[in-house]
Amino acid sequence: MKKYKKILLTALFIPLGLIVFNSFQSKTVNEGNIRNSMNTISTLPQIMQADTSKMLKESALIDFIAQAKTVRPNPKNGIPFGKMDYDKVIAYNFAGSEEPYPNVINGRGKFVPVVLKQQYLTQEQADKILATLANNSTYGGATAACFQPHFALVFYKNNKKINQISICLDCNYLTTEIEIPAVIHKKMNLGKIDEYPMMGFSKSGKKAIINLCKQLNFYYGM
Repeated sequence: MKKYKKILLTALFIPLGLIVFNSFQSKTVNEGNIRNSMNTISTLPQIMQADTSKMLKESALIDFIAQAKTVRPNPKNGIPFGKMDYDKVIAYNFAGSEEPYPNVINGRGKFVPVVLKQQYLTQEQADKILATLANNSTYGGATAACFQPHFALVFYKNNKKINQISICLDCNYLTTEIEIPAVIHKKMNLGKIDEYPMMGFSKSGKKAIINLCKQLNFYYGM
């Protein structure tokens, strides 16, 4: 009887041990992929702690759209920007978060209440950053499992939003309402069931965004 119990216990514990080991191994791999980015996040000042009195009012944000200088779409900027019909591009510095503020303009067409700064782009600035965002070399890096964007670009036509891009350099990727093919051009595990795109910014891509933010005196340029 004792021998039988010992065999039964062994049969039960071996599968359980394998489950725990596999779970730990998977967790270790995932943590390894995001550790560097998460360490960066933990050491940066938290923009969410910004003085709420400095947040821009909805009326000021709306008025600024009408005042912004116009730009022309440039076919040389690449897909999709070369064919996008817009006449203004405004950059925003905001205290974004995965929830509830992943974008500057929410699903109801309203500005979120965490915008700190705004600045329209000149033709030169717009062409340079859009050509960068459409370039394959801008992507291919790793990403973190979070999204706390502090920089956004919103495209307007006749003062109406037609597209917006939100960027989180700490998490190292962007979201966009209009697909940018370059974002998913590089893939890992090609042809396998676990194939996935390397959507993170490359060093050169990150540098270009930081340089623009420096010009605008935005958070990522400080």
